[in-house]
Amino acid sequence: MRHSFDGYAFHLEHFDELLNGEQSWALLYLPARACPCRDRATGSPQPTCPRCRGYGFTWEPPPRVEWTLTFHRGSAARPEALPRHLRPEEVMAVWDEEGRSYAIALEDGQIRFVGEAPPEGAAYHVRVRAPLVARGHGQNLAGRKEVGEYGELDHRDLSLTLPARTRLPDGRYVANPAFFAAYPDRFVLVDARVRVSQVLHRGEEEHLLYAYVYQVLGCEALDAQFRPSAYAPGEDFTLEAGRVVWTPGRGPRMGTPYTLTYIAAPEFYVFRELPQVRHQGGHSLPRRLHLRVWELFPRPGAAYGR
Repeated sequence: MRHSFDGYAFHLEHFDELLNGEQSWALLYLPARACPCRDRATGSPQPTCPRCRGYGFTWEPPPRVEWTLTFHRGSAARPEALPRHLRPEEVMAVWDEEGRSYAIALEDGQIRFVGEAPPEGAAYHVRVRAPLVARGHGQNLAGRKEVGEYGELDHRDLSLTLPARTRLPDGRYVANPAFFAAYPDRFVLVDARVRVSQVLHRGEEEHLLYAYVYQVLGCEALDAQFRPSAYAPGEDFTLEAGRVVWTPGRGPRMGTPYTLTYIAAPEFYVFRELPQVRHQGGHSLPRRLHLRVWELFPRPGAAYGR
């Protein structure tokens, strides 16, 4: 697509490349579906629905894609690093030109070989299967609190500009699954980090506010005499799809409150999506969305697992 204006030209492909550049945001897109658990009289979702947990919507996980990157051992021109948000279990295979396989660990995206490594200067390949990451440009990030007639009002919003195509780490372009995002689809900002300290109750819908957890900093509960007891991740409990799963015979008693502190990727939901003419000449021009922080999604207590 090329528009000329008295010697000037606009290339949509170049604008898409800009929105997919290194300064763009890496996003996991979770499209929403309305849950049919609605009350016939009020239209409200059932608060006890096990499918949507009273939100009125369910969110689908992003599709998974496979891609391969090639590195040269010890190269100064191109660092041996994968995207920071990748998890070790998403690395399928590592091999060199002669077919030898290797084991690696990831430290904030940096590749570290476990045991044998390719010789200095040798090429090796990394095959990854991970959720599709969309790219976009965030701006106008703002947070404010207002005192209203019925209490304090909290606003934490941003604007997001999305291209029609998104670039994979291997350089290929694919259709951006988030291009037609609408209320209340969710976005996970996988390159960002927030510290969360959340109170949960054992056995009572122990879902975390932010499911994409990078690190658990601590977990503790108090007994009847207010003495603290600490619990270790991986030993006393694990996290599965953003939910706390306790090891049998470990952890606090049923109904006991406990605090879990962790580092996670923040989430936003589409708060407003205004109809815009974005297909002039049959071309898909970038779209802009208004997002709001996920914990402000309208369901009282839901964000904190109650």
